Formats: sequence, C-alpha cells, structure tokens
Amino acid sequence: MSMQEPKILKILEESGELSDELDYMVNNHLMAERGMGYTACSPSLVEIEYTGNPKQVIKMGIDHTFVDVDSGQVMGYGIVGYLFFQAEPFEVLYITPTEDLESKVTYILESGMEASERPKGKY
Repeated sequence: MSMQEPKILKILEESGELSDELDYMVNNHLMAERGMGYTACSPSLVEIEYTGNPKQVIKMGIDHTFVDVDSGQVMGYGIVGYLFFQAEPFEVLYITPTEDLESKVTYILESGMEASERPKGKY
C-alpha cells in the first residue's frame, strides 16, 4: 500500500454505487485499519498513476461519522480523507494516514462545524 495519495489522471465516472458485498469489504477494511468513526462514501471510478502505469480504481471519500444517541441517526462532519482500491481482486492501494484523519477531525470539531444527517444505507 502506498504512503502517498495517488495522482488522478482521469475521472472516468464521477459517481456510482458499490455492491453490498464490496461496500462491506471497504468499510470493514476502513474500520480495521483506521478505527471507528469513519465511513467510506461517494465512490467514483478514476484512473491513477500506479507504479508508473495508468490503473483504473475506485476512489472513495472518508467521512467522519457517528450515531446520534438520542435519534439513532447517522451524522457526519464531512470528508476527512480518501481511500483508493481495486475491486477484483479486492486490494486497498491507498488510505489516508491515521494522523492526517485525526488532524482533520480535530480541525473540524474545533471550528464549531455542525454535523449533518447522513442517509441510511450506502452513500
């Protein structure tokens, strides 16, 4: 896995939807690698520069999320990082480092930004 965010050469599909199985694998990987409080969202198909060659992968935003204890509603503060992966076979090529995610979360929380509702299911 690369330590540097890949360079996007082309956006092939600006938005899309993942299968339930792939969505589960991505969010399971995100939770295992970065902990709770993050949800992968907004998939797009992009072409990146990978080991000197173009490669088609899926790019997803990483939203800082939580469940409101009173309403049970999933809430989010916005994109704090990115995840790039290939679907077949499933392989994560890049995920924003934990320190960068935590730094962006701290900035958002200290800025006084309000969380907003997130849709149920995949987004």
